[in-house]
Amino acid sequence: MKPSCRLIIGATGFIGRNLSKSFVDEDTFFISKNNKKEKINNNHYFVNINNKTEIDLVFKKLNARYKKVIIFFLAGESSVEDSIKKPEISFIKSLQGFSNVISNTNRKSKLIICSSGSLYDSRKKTYFKEKDSLFPPSSYSASKYAIEGLALSYFESFGIDVRIARIFSVYGEDMNRFFIYDLIKKIKNNPNAVTLNGSGNQFRDYLHVDDIVKGLRIINSKGKPGEIYNLCSGKKIELKSLANDIKKILKQEKTKISWDKNSYKGVRDSWYGDNSKIKEIGFVVQDMEKTLKKTVEHIFSKV
Repeated sequence: MKPSCRLIIGATGFIGRNLSKSFVDEDTFFISKNNKKEKINNNHYFVNINNKTEIDLVFKKLNARYKKVIIFFLAGESSVEDSIKKPEISFIKSLQGFSNVISNTNRKSKLIICSSGSLYDSRKKTYFKEKDSLFPPSSYSASKYAIEGLALSYFESFGIDVRIARIFSVYGEDMNRFFIYDLIKKIKNNPNAVTLNGSGNQFRDYLHVDDIVKGLRIINSKGKPGEIYNLCSGKKIELKSLANDIKKILKQEKTKISWDKNSYKGVRDSWYGDNSKIKEIGFVVQDMEKTLKKTVEHIFSKV
């Protein structure tokens, strides 16, 4: 048997695609839904992780060839806004899929979970360390909360090596939704005037997807079992300011932006994170000015 392999679950999502690119070798395997147009290589399994029979079969094959399976779990609902539309369905599906995965782990397994900074209690504060209290405001963040709880119970009860990355806001060249992408697309379609969701006064903690990938790899190689790491820039940026930066990059400073203050019901207003814990194990953030320019110019050329 070979010593170990990697299994990336959610391999064709935004973060999953980029993580998969960094790990393409004969001992890395991928799981995603049934879109075979996105096949990475012959190690790509197209299965529904909510179907226990299908996911059990994948693990049976890997456990027969490798002593240890290192799992990156990136599956589940990717949007707070989408989870608000059908909260109970989103929650149950996310938790069921993860339950099917973790039930296949053993003491030799390692499980790196992509969770979310959105589950912190932002009712009274907006800056968060890993030990701060949690209060998930949506089905999306509630499912992340439940997944973290189940994972840590496996760490405590069965000695499974579980490591959690709480990811805040992410951007990058191949994104195809969310604030940055939506603004660029709207400016290209109508450079005179655009309308955006929220007040514009809300702020986020943005990190380029390459930094997310780097952070996940560092948590895998240098993180500690049972620990949680904020995977974020550690800096806040107001959406009005970010919108102005994007206009400048596109040389569209005259574009008028209107804000729809009633469009963000059910979504927390602002948050950012403390990243000192992950920096202690070697994480370094790229300069956002450079990565944002690269992202904006690339998206504008494609939309």
